[in-house]
Amino acid sequence: MINKNSEAPTALTVRASNLPVNLCEKTNMNIVAKSEMNFHGVNLTPVSNMNGIWLTSADVAKALHYNSTKSVTNLFNQYSDEFSPGMTMVIESVTNGLNGSSRRIKVRVFSLRGAHLIAMFARTPVAKEFRRWVLDVLDQQPCQSPVASQFTDDELRDLCWLWKASAVMANRIEEVEPLLRIAEHRLAGSYYSMPREYSRTINKARKLLERETSHVEESYRDDDWRVLHSLRAGRIH
Repeated sequence: MINKNSEAPTALTVRASNLPVNLCEKTNMNIVAKSEMNFHGVNLTPVSNMNGIWLTSADVAKALHYNSTKSVTNLFNQYSDEFSPGMTMVIESVTNGLNGSSRRIKVRVFSLRGAHLIAMFARTPVAKEFRRWVLDVLDQQPCQSPVASQFTDDELRDLCWLWKASAVMANRIEEVEPLLRIAEHRLAGSYYSMPREYSRTINKARKLLERETSHVEESYRDDDWRVLHSLRAGRIH
């Protein structure tokens, strides 16, 4: 039976045919839910009788516009060490075979967090939009949101200050770089590349933190939340 008391059902450790050691749970193909989700016209059918929303690797592949489920399998195998048990597992399913017989197959499924991580590694044109869509679905389910369940307001505030420190350091490095270049200093190349390489990550962090702190009132000018002034303005003061 599938454990409904945790995001990742309790499971046995097995070795599937062409997959690494993974989690496996017996179930029936009839567990597929009647209701469907829709991503840009692609119908995705969540697996039922599981805590939270789980999608099969076939559905994730379909949403990401891959021609084969194998593409998702390959991504998972390449980055499997970055997935927690709460992100993916293998279920043993029973489906109709020939002449009314039944056969058991193993199907990898991903929670919304797992599907989001797969999309982080994907390079298809819709991967970015799919990640955004998954986050929107997670936002509608606070109990599953990794940010909502892990970070208090105080911790979010500390992360905002960490973002500001990173942004300030990147700006200062960029200001110093011309002097190092004139002096032909050995670090000139690094100081030139670092702010340009890190700016994308810093900007992504700002957008995420701006979203997760949107509930904080703007009465922060005289307290430690004053960092939100820079965060929401999108620049350092």
